[in-house]
Amino acid sequence: MPAPSFYRRPGGPVYFPNLDGLRFVAALLVIVNHIEQQRLFHGRPTLSAVPAVQRMGDVGVTLFFVLSGFLITYLLLVEQEQFGRVAVGRFYQRRALRLWPLYYAVVLLALLVLPQVAWLRAAGFSGDVAQLPEKAVLYALLLPNVALVRYGGTPFLSQTWSIGTEEQFYLLWPWVLRRAGARVLPVVGGLLLLLLGAQRVVVVAFHAAQPAPGPGLTFAFNFLYYFRLDCLVVGAVPAILLFQRRTAVLRWLLAPATQWLSLLAVLGLLAWGRRFALHEQVYAGLFAVLILNLAAAEKSVVTLEQGWLRYLGKLSYGLYMLHYLAVAVVLHLGGPWLDAQVGWLRWLLTLLATLGLSVLLALVSYYGLERPFLRRKARPERVLPQAPRRAE
Repeated sequence: MPAPSFYRRPGGPVYFPNLDGLRFVAALLVIVNHIEQQRLFHGRPTLSAVPAVQRMGDVGVTLFFVLSGFLITYLLLVEQEQFGRVAVGRFYQRRALRLWPLYYAVVLLALLVLPQVAWLRAAGFSGDVAQLPEKAVLYALLLPNVALVRYGGTPFLSQTWSIGTEEQFYLLWPWVLRRAGARVLPVVGGLLLLLLGAQRVVVVAFHAAQPAPGPGLTFAFNFLYYFRLDCLVVGAVPAILLFQRRTAVLRWLLAPATQWLSLLAVLGLLAWGRRFALHEQVYAGLFAVLILNLAAAEKSVVTLEQGWLRYLGKLSYGLYMLHYLAVAVVLHLGGPWLDAQVGWLRWLLTLLATLGLSVLLALVSYYGLERPFLRRKARPERVLPQAPRRAE
């Protein structure tokens, strides 16, 4: 087999083709799932019983996690190579400037402002926030996944649990890479096995303790679903292989047949729509292969480099954080008219209206709130990433 031709690090900013568009795909999966969830919750005709629709939200978040693990790991490895070490403080600063402004804005809106909007309350989209002081503390400490497990969902904030998972990954990951040094691949592989083993222990113990597993074990079992550090670590593995140019492995991972098999496997599992043992990890492994190919293969079987996709990918963080509000507005203002349409048209019009309003909200967020902080983020950057991303 001839030597592979794949991504080579440029002398300037690190840029991976296709990944901005992939972020939009991940956000779109989440939005479709949440539209149908809200239609079901409010007693409207819905596609929520379709297996693929049921799984889309979960699959979209897993895709975000694997993408974050890939990008963050690669950028930190480049920084470590260029400067001899990872500047952890600057890394934390960059992550805070990227994620915190919109995160805290959404938290304040959902906890203090939106519950006071009369039509949201009347339409059943909002109300008084139960356990407000306890939730406020957890959200302020960037523990929305803990808040969700402990107190249940909060209108317009349920999606933020993934931000907590990513922040917990960011807190740990630069130290792992700094300490691992040249042994980064076996260290990361061992950490992944440790995470998978710990998860299996908790899952088996939880089921063995039925029908009364106890509050501690119940919390651990539910928290693991919203933690998913293993999915981010799975994304780190192809980044390490690419950075270290492990040609023997990359030759097979970047083959067109591998790309097609991975893509078809994802589509088949999504159409099947059922949960199974280690289903999140299986999706994560398939996404890791696809992300590697989209980023580094000379000829990817799929291209997401169209300008409009890249632009929407730049807005994907805002789309993800603000789409619940767009769903509420669309269903409140246009719900009865949309309900009267035939099934496929109702679904399409609801999606287009929600996506359009989500894009508008994301534009306001990006240019009015996020971009000033992103410009500050760029000044101290030691290793310049590609255009701003949702979760890297």
